[in-house]
Order: sequence, then C-alpha cells, then structure tokens
Amino acid sequence: METNIGPRGYYKTEALANELRNRNMQAEPSVNGLLRPTRRQNPMTQEMEESPAVRVAEYFNTIRDKRMEIKRG
Repeated sequence: METNIGPRGYYKTEALANELRNRNMQAEPSVNGLLRPTRRQNPMTQEMEESPAVRVAEYFNTIRDKRMEIKRG
C-alpha cells in the first residue's frame, strides 16, 4: 500500500511538463511557399488544454526556465 502519493504526482506532472516542452520545440513548418499549411494544427485537444494538470505542467516549465536563467546569470 502506498502511503505517500506526493512523489508519484510530482513525477507524473514532470513527465507531462517535459511532453509539453517537447511539443513546443518541434520545428514549425515553413510559412512561405506553395506547400505551406493553410491552418495551424493544435497538438492538444480543447479538453487537454483546459486540464489543471496541463496548467501545472506549464507552470513547472516556467519555473524551470527562470531557474536556468538565474543559474546562467
């Protein structure tokens, strides 16, 4: 029986944050030329965008980015 669920929740949120970061870092298609996409594709569904877990994962990424700025500077 698991008595402390905190680490499991943290690791799930961190995995989701990493997945969101990887989706954002994917190469954007060219916006010029004949073969450009006519509409922007959204990798997440509306339900997933509104999920509290996604908001927390985005917050994780924001905190991680600020921490890296402080370490470098």
